[in-house]
Amino acid sequence: MAIISPQMEFPIDETHNRLRYISKFTNFFMSEALKIQSDVKIQSLVSDHEEKERMKQAEYRMEKVIIDTIQKEFPQDSILSEEAGFSEGKGNFLWVIDPIDGSMNFVRGIPLFSISIGIEHRETPVAGFVLLPALHTVYSAIYGEGAFKNNNRILVSKTEELQHSLIVSSFPTNRKDILSELMSEITAFIASGRSIRRTGSLVLDICWIAEGVLDGLWEKGIKVWDSSAASVILKEAGGQITGFTGDRFLRGQSDIVCSNGIIHSQIIEILKKVKSGYSLN
Repeated sequence: MAIISPQMEFPIDETHNRLRYISKFTNFFMSEALKIQSDVKIQSLVSDHEEKERMKQAEYRMEKVIIDTIQKEFPQDSILSEEAGFSEGKGNFLWVIDPIDGSMNFVRGIPLFSISIGIEHRETPVAGFVLLPALHTVYSAIYGEGAFKNNNRILVSKTEELQHSLIVSSFPTNRKDILSELMSEITAFIASGRSIRRTGSLVLDICWIAEGVLDGLWEKGIKVWDSSAASVILKEAGGQITGFTGDRFLRGQSDIVCSNGIIHSQIIEILKKVKSGYSLN
């Protein structure tokens, strides 16, 4: 499968320098994440408040490790991170960081969590770097140069029919407010697809679509740090990402559909039918 990315002008050498630099800290980031996980891991029943505090503590600690590493080499770059917010630099590069995607899994000792670092140029994602520390896995991509898992080229699946597809969704944080609509969507995909999975990490989900483990997903209420790195990896693996109506994906878009590209229109059609039926009730 030949992947042809639309032409886009950005400083490729400077992008390579940044990805090469951050890649040197792969083992360090992984070991730090697992050390933090050991410190905050829940061994017995705790309150919701304490669990959330441990999740925040873990995210702040991992975030600081990543930001300090970036700022040592690229102090002129801007940084946007889930917990620390936005730090404006003097250049055109922006690092977009999700220090721990899947933080509840993280504090429960479940290995399905990720570290996501996107590199953007003038607010356009141009490179992605994702770590799965507990699975010893690295995903990376630069716009126009393909996507890789542990330095091996990856491509999306060739699944052609939704009925043979593995679909995934990580329920949004406001799921209780939209429960009826959400259950309608889940019911429709259970009826139409091969099966549904839920990992608890959207970044992981998108990377697994990129390497052909999963075939598609729909997700609501995401943030820019959820998609910045993973969207580049997915597109460079031959996948597709859009809004719920099939509209062109825009940076920071909150509702997304990701797929191998082949079943994309089928996912969109299911969502349209659910929305139409839900609106009539």
